[in-house]
Amino acid sequence: MNPYPPKGLIVALITPLNQDGRVDWESLRRLLDRVVPYCDALMIGEGLIGEGLSLPNPLRLELLQVSAGMVAGKKPLLLCPTAGSTEETVHNIAFLTEALKDGPARDSAFWVDIPLWYHSNRKLPQFYQEWKKYTPYPILLHNHPLLIGKRKHSLKRTNIRTAVLKRLAENEQIVGLIQAGDLKRTFHYQRAVRARRDFRFYDGDEGNFLNSPSSSGVVSGGANLLPSEWSQIVTASLEMSEDPARNLLLLKQSQKLRELSQVLQKNPAQRLKVGLHRLGWIPGTKVLDATQEGASEEGEQLASFLQANFSLQTPP
Repeated sequence: MNPYPPKGLIVALITPLNQDGRVDWESLRRLLDRVVPYCDALMIGEGLIGEGLSLPNPLRLELLQVSAGMVAGKKPLLLCPTAGSTEETVHNIAFLTEALKDGPARDSAFWVDIPLWYHSNRKLPQFYQEWKKYTPYPILLHNHPLLIGKRKHSLKRTNIRTAVLKRLAENEQIVGLIQAGDLKRTFHYQRAVRARRDFRFYDGDEGNFLNSPSSSGVVSGGANLLPSEWSQIVTASLEMSEDPARNLLLLKQSQKLRELSQVLQKNPAQRLKVGLHRLGWIPGTKVLDATQEGASEEGEQLASFLQANFSLQTPP
């Protein structure tokens, strides 16, 4: 098992659904085949873009298990087991650990947990010490204040406290953090984990990455639509080029990605599904995230972006 996930582009894959709210497996396979050549790892069941926290728990477990079989070890998998309670989250990791142990993803699986969805900062380091009893897989923490703020019964804080993160980093099973909050907190977090040289620190906000790339990479929803362009930008950020022509091309690409990031800022799952539907990659735009239900129309921004950057033809 690789102790650390790769640096680079982590694609937070959408979850294509049919009108009954079940996973559209054929569309999922097509999306996986489309992004796998460009990404360094895949995140399945992510809380907002992958609608993991909106899917009924049995359906999400099925999504994570079947996705692992589809990817078949081609790329590392970041699986999101977070549930509404500590008990259900522990159940998820125990169930999936058993399901993955003899499969092709067993040597390349990582957990991505959003702890403040169901647990306070208090005694959080002790809680993760208990994970060793249930699973051997490494853990990435996801700090996502915007998502936590949507929780009806949110806990007092929407961010992992810096002092708590410093203690969490002492746990060798925790190998990284996805930070979707503000840059000021990001700097505090980076200082808190500096004792762990290989600790991964991913940007969970595309705009923050494009402004100030982290050393580990980015978790991107926009890569569902533009995987090649995102791959080029992330690779360039980790390996700076001295080719002026290439740098100019990348500058133009980054402007396109900034525009897409702004388009997706509100209701990203819905907007991504509308875009992929118009491009012919998925047959519908069904979402389960109640906070995104009001965004069923494409909107002028999204329509203009698609018109300018795609032929809008159904793929072969």
